[in-house]
Amino acid sequence: MDRLNATRISPEAISALAAAVGAELDGPCAQDITSLCTLEPGYPGGLSFLAQGTYAKHLNECQASAVLVRMDQERPKGYEGCLLRVESPYHAWAQILHQYGAHTPWGMDSIDPSADIHPSVHIAPGVRIGAHVKIGEGTILHPNVILYPHTEIGAHCVLHASVVIGSDGFGFAPPRKKGAGLEKIMHIGQVILADHVEIGANSCIDRAVVGATYIGEGTKLDNLCQIGHNVRIGQSCVLAGQVGIAGSASIGHGVQIGGQVGIAGHISIGDGVRIGAQSGVHKSIEPGKTVMGSPAVEASVFRRKFAASNMKPRS
Repeated sequence: MDRLNATRISPEAISALAAAVGAELDGPCAQDITSLCTLEPGYPGGLSFLAQGTYAKHLNECQASAVLVRMDQERPKGYEGCLLRVESPYHAWAQILHQYGAHTPWGMDSIDPSADIHPSVHIAPGVRIGAHVKIGEGTILHPNVILYPHTEIGAHCVLHASVVIGSDGFGFAPPRKKGAGLEKIMHIGQVILADHVEIGANSCIDRAVVGATYIGEGTKLDNLCQIGHNVRIGQSCVLAGQVGIAGSASIGHGVQIGGQVGIAGHISIGDGVRIGAQSGVHKSIEPGKTVMGSPAVEASVFRRKFAASNMKPRS
């Protein structure tokens, strides 16, 4: 099982999960569910969900043993698992996450006894380290860093003051009916930082819904950055201050992102991309491109448009 895309759960029969959310079974349902996983790629023994038709293309090649879908969802020829048909896949997914998503309680100790911390790690005053956290050799935790349970920090990382790693992502299901409130999506995943990662002061990296939010080796974040749930950032990237990346976005290797850039969720930024400050990125970007503006366009296009907008009309 790939920890970036799935979170292990205690085995549960597909029929039992279907009964819990009132789903109709369509397809083979003998296998137990042993993980909750992303739709792409999905894993044998995994349960995922499909709420929006725009992602239906991923169902054709999904390897998950079961997927929550709408009642009217057509079965793709390539998918051989069990479809759990419900009125609202997103609400059913939220219900199942609640079943497995009890928060690991914080103890009174600043460092939970279950944490696995290399002896060479420097821990400043005010740091809180939750249950089952792992921290590699030579890492430095500056004052008031908070590491939520199950967070993994590699070797020789630097986390500056008041960094928060592993808090819940921003996920809420819409009200089921008029007058009802939003439903919290429990986050049962984790955050993984590879070796030689540096995180600037007051930055936050949210835990994944399932699987992991991941920061690649040698990547550096400036102060006040916000990384959403299930984001993946490659190796040797640099993110300037106040960058915000929405959930499930994928950032390649060697990407340079200027200050105050906003990146939408569920898009891909290719290797070597450069993004100018204050850009708004709403679509995927091919490798090697330089973009700027909001909405972001290629730098050469942006400059021409900017020059044209500043031309004085002839008298």
